[in-house]
Amino acid sequence: MDDDYFYEKDFDENVPYVSIDLGIEDVRQIHESINLHLDNWVSCPEKKERLEGMRDFLNRLILEYTFKIKK
Repeated sequence: MDDDYFYEKDFDENVPYVSIDLGIEDVRQIHESINLHLDNWVSCPEKKERLEGMRDFLNRLILEYTFKIKK
């Protein structure tokens, strides 16, 4: 997977965009769930690649949050 923003390749201006606000504990819970799902993977490789991208994105969010809190 390249370093470009993972979801830009799927972005379509004609489809409604969804935005949500989550607390850091919610982000951590989703990250943990994705990790658990990937640890027990049984589906197709394309979906796995997307989940790995989501996991990496959430990991960056958690790291950034931790960095900003510790300042």
